[in-house]
Amino acid sequence: MPLKPDTSGLVGAHIMSWVSLSPSFIPRTWWMTSAATGLSQTFGYVAGAAGVAAARGLGRTLGVEVRIDEERFRPVSRALPWVMFGISGLTWLRNQRAQAEIAGLMETRPVRTREHVLGVAGGLALTAGLVTAGRGVNAVAARISQALKPVMPDPVAAVIGAGATATGTAFILDKVVYRRLLERLSKAAQETNAKLLPGRVPPVEIERSGSEASHEPWSTLGAKGQAVVSDGPRAVDIEEATGRPALTPIRAYAGWQEGRDLEATAAAVVAELHRTGGFEREVLLVQTTTGTGWLQEWSAASVEFLTGGDCALASMQYTYLPSGIAFVADRTTPVLAARALLTAVEAELDTLPPGRRPKLLVGGESLGALGGTQAFESLEDMVRRVDGAVWAGLPRFADFWTSLAPFRRRGTPEIAPVVDEGRHVRFATKPEDLVTDFTGVPFGPWDGPRIVVAQHASDPVVWWSPELMWRKPDWAKENAGLDVSRTLRWLPWVTFWQVASDMPQSVSVPGGHGHRYVEEMLQYWAAVLGQDPLQDFSTIAQAIRRTIVPNFA
Repeated sequence: MPLKPDTSGLVGAHIMSWVSLSPSFIPRTWWMTSAATGLSQTFGYVAGAAGVAAARGLGRTLGVEVRIDEERFRPVSRALPWVMFGISGLTWLRNQRAQAEIAGLMETRPVRTREHVLGVAGGLALTAGLVTAGRGVNAVAARISQALKPVMPDPVAAVIGAGATATGTAFILDKVVYRRLLERLSKAAQETNAKLLPGRVPPVEIERSGSEASHEPWSTLGAKGQAVVSDGPRAVDIEEATGRPALTPIRAYAGWQEGRDLEATAAAVVAELHRTGGFEREVLLVQTTTGTGWLQEWSAASVEFLTGGDCALASMQYTYLPSGIAFVADRTTPVLAARALLTAVEAELDTLPPGRRPKLLVGGESLGALGGTQAFESLEDMVRRVDGAVWAGLPRFADFWTSLAPFRRRGTPEIAPVVDEGRHVRFATKPEDLVTDFTGVPFGPWDGPRIVVAQHASDPVVWWSPELMWRKPDWAKENAGLDVSRTLRWLPWVTFWQVASDMPQSVSVPGGHGHRYVEEMLQYWAAVLGQDPLQDFSTIAQAIRRTIVPNFA
C-alpha cells in the first residue's frame, strides 16, 4: 500500500480534520484538539491512499482503466483546494461555537481561541510525524520484498516483507517504546507515592491508621493513604454540622509494601479494624481505591456525617500507579484487591453474632468501582452479601454494567437505565433519578439492600469502551444527556479517540459533570442508608468542604 504523499491521502486527511473538530463531552484543551485531529487525519490519510490503491489494483485485475481528461478537470482541480480550505474555516468556526456551548453545559470557562489554533497546529504536526513514520515502515517492507523477489514469487516476497516489518515494528513498540515508557512512569509514580502531600500530618486519634497507636506506620501508607487518614471529619465536625452527639469515624487503611501480598495487606486492614473497634460500629464501609491508593473524600465523609460518625472505613492500597496507567496496564489487580479485602472483612463478620454485626456497605469510584463491582459474581451475589453500595463513574465495559444496563426497561436511556423497576439497583445521572426515572415516572418501593450506580451523561470514563471504535453505542443514538451537546455525533474511529482524550480532563470540570462526583454523593449515600435523598444537605456539604484539604478536593 503506497503511503507517499498523494492527492487521495491528503484529501482523506483533510476531510477527517473536519470530522475531528466535532464536539465530544468535555471542552477541549489544545492538546486534546491535537490528539483528536492528528489521529483522525492520519486515519483519513491512510484510508484515502489505501482506497485509491485498492481501486487501482482491482482495475488492473479486471482489465479496467479509468482516465481523466486533464484539460476538463483542471478548473475543478484548481478550485478544490479553495473549496476545502473554505469548508475547513467554516468547520473551525462551528467547532468554536460548539465548544462554547459545551463550556456552558459544564458551567466552566470557554476554551480560548488561541488554544484552538495551537491545537490544530499540534494536530498537523502529529499527523506529519505519524505519516512520516508510516512511510518509513512501508519503505523497509518494500526493500525486504525487493530483496526476496529473485528467490521467490513476487506475492510471497511481498507477504514476507510486510510480515517481517510488522513483526519488527511491533517488537520495537512493545519492548523499546511501551515498556520503557511504563518503567519511567512507574518510577515516577513510586517517587510520588513516597512524597507527603501538602497539608497532611499524622493523625493523633487512635481511630486512625498511621497514628502512634496504629500497627500501620504513617510512613508506609503512601501519599494518598496518608491523605485518607489525615483528612476527613472528627466528632466535633459532625456535631457542629448535625447538632447531635457524634463519634470520631474510624479509618483503617494499609499501604502497598514490597513483599506483602494482597491477602496480607487485607489482613493488616482487618487488624486495624480490630484495634480501633471498627467491628463494633453501626456501619462498616469497605471501599476499593483507585490507582495510587486514592479514595473519593466526598464518598467516605458522606457516610461519616450521615451516621453521626458511628462507622468505620476499611480500605487499602494495591498499587502506586496512577489510575490512567493502571487502567491500561493492569485491570486485574484492582479486582483481586477488592476480593481480598471483602473476603477478609466478611470472614471476621461471620464470627460475630448476627445481632452484633455492623451493616456492610461497599463502594468505589472509577477504577475502584471497576474492581469493587467485579469482586461479586452478579447483582444477586451483591444483594446477598452487602447492605448497600454506591458505585460512581463505573466504566460501561465492566461486567456489572454489561450484565444489567443492556436489559433495561424499554424506553429508558442507556445513561439512566431502569433495571427490574429499580427494586434493588438504580442508575442515576443526578440525585432526582433515584426517585423518578429519566422520563419522570416515579419509582415503586426500593427494597434493601439499595445499590446506586452514579454515572454522569458527560462522563467519558463511563462511556468510553474499545467497541466505540467501530460500533455506535445507544447513548449516542439516544442523545439524552442534559449536559451533553446535542451536536455530538458518533463517528467510527474518531469518537473513540475524542472520548479517550476527554478522560484526563474530565476530572477538572465542576462537580456534577464529567468524572467529578462530589456533593451528590451525600444524596446517594443517604438513599442507601434509608434517608430521603432529596432533603436539604447544604449544612453537611459545607462541613465536608471544610474538612477537605483545598489542594486535594
